[in-house]
Amino acid sequence: MRKVVLWMCMAAAGVFSLPARAQDTIQVDGVARNMITYVPEALPAEGAPLVISLHGLWQDAAFQQKQTRWEDVADTAKFVVVYPNGVNKAWDISGDKDIRFIETIIDTMYNRYHVDRGRVYLTGFSMGGMMTYHAMAKLGDKIAAFGPVSGFPVDYREPSGPRAVPIIHVHGTADNVVHYEGDAKHPAGGYGSITDYVAKWAAFDGCDPTPEVVKPYPADKPASGDTYTRYSGGKNGVEVVLLSLEGKGHWHSNDPAGVMSSKEIWNFCKRYALRQAE
Repeated sequence: MRKVVLWMCMAAAGVFSLPARAQDTIQVDGVARNMITYVPEALPAEGAPLVISLHGLWQDAAFQQKQTRWEDVADTAKFVVVYPNGVNKAWDISGDKDIRFIETIIDTMYNRYHVDRGRVYLTGFSMGGMMTYHAMAKLGDKIAAFGPVSGFPVDYREPSGPRAVPIIHVHGTADNVVHYEGDAKHPAGGYGSITDYVAKWAAFDGCDPTPEVVKPYPADKPASGDTYTRYSGGKNGVEVVLLSLEGKGHWHSNDPAGVMSSKEIWNFCKRYALRQAE
């Protein structure tokens, strides 16, 4: 009885003290799909944001959790983080199998924690970044903003989707897997540079063609060699950002002298909610 009373008091206060969850399983099209769900303590009972973070090829949810350190941000900002596992450590970057997985994650987190459906954000590393771009075209009406890291469609497909979407793309200039300057010899038929592809999305979103460039970035870290390129003026206030990490390779940056990728993605994405574009 005392536990029930305590729960009711916490609900009345609008806050739940919830433990972090470990491995989690949900059903998607009759198939068990698993993920890691992280819930910070004192999560608001209603309206918390949701961040979904996708791993790279041959990686998994635990690896993504370790490299991105989203918990460091979620504990302060009070949002739910989900790290899904791809089938065979890969993502369906052209079909709908993982699109439905992401949709089911959103529904599940809404039912469990009453997350704000207007403040769902998707980010992913490498192949997870490719999946993030795929979701822009498929789920732009369900995800408020996107943060691909070190990945984009190597078929260099044209931007498409139900709405202009805010994007912050983070990429190392020395990436030797998904090359920053492009790869004309890639088996998919070759692809162009990251800068040109991000500019394509800025044009699709209706942004001004001339970006603002900040270097070094962050401005309060003079030793940083990183560059922040921001396309503003898009439809419904949408912006597109390319965060170029000078000399960094194919990894998620946690550089105290430069960019902490998860913090930058959160600081960008948190400014957007779907209801603002409706």
